[in-house]
Amino acid sequence: MSALLFPRKHARHAKPATAPKVLLAGGLAAAFAVTDAALVAGSASAAAPNSAWERLAECESRGNWSINTGNGYYGGLQFNLGTWRGLGFDGYPHQASKSTQIAAANKLHSQRGFGPWPACSRKLGLRGGGGGGTVAAAQPAPRVAAPAPSARRAAASRAASRSRTAAAVAPRFDGHVMSVADRSRFRAATLQWQRQMRARGWKIGVDGYFGPQSAGIAKRFAAQKGLRATPGTVNAAVFAAAWTAPVT
Repeated sequence: MSALLFPRKHARHAKPATAPKVLLAGGLAAAFAVTDAALVAGSASAAAPNSAWERLAECESRGNWSINTGNGYYGGLQFNLGTWRGLGFDGYPHQASKSTQIAAANKLHSQRGFGPWPACSRKLGLRGGGGGGTVAAAQPAPRVAAPAPSARRAAASRAASRSRTAAAVAPRFDGHVMSVADRSRFRAATLQWQRQMRARGWKIGVDGYFGPQSAGIAKRFAAQKGLRATPGTVNAAVFAAAWTAPVT
């Protein structure tokens, strides 16, 4: 490759690492082939526990180490191809074994900690690492006494009031009404809506493809919020409500 493919700045692998080329006689670049065992051994000094990577993969890809949705990110830890190749790995991340993907993650982690996975690492409380630093998962929060029923009701009432008076601003709708006709086509807006619906508590797959599951949730959500839309579709009103409607 003459240049690396740069990933999204706010999601994963904000800046791919650059690996030096090894030249053979005649000026040809040597193929960089490494076994799983060697990769794991080479990154052991700055390695995070496998359990941390498994938790991170569950957040990034629902634990699917061979996932490829066509959005430019691959495998359980959603590597950008430029980052993967920059770390010295051949092929595609989702085609590599789980142990190789973890070895690559540890190699990147030794340089930048959990920074390349900002959203999920914050969500899971993963911290540390990078530049030889230590790695640790956040410790469980100390147990505190449960508030009295009256205090819980008052807190719930205040939260509901804030939700009604401080609605979030929805992203711009691209004008395309989502329906099951999109089930074989990846759309960034669909991925965005699915992520927001999951954040609201709906059990929905986040892959950018609007299949029967997404259609069913769109139908129930529109009915719940009293929105006008063809059942099973996401129009501008249903899309915006995912951010602006109170969570009930």
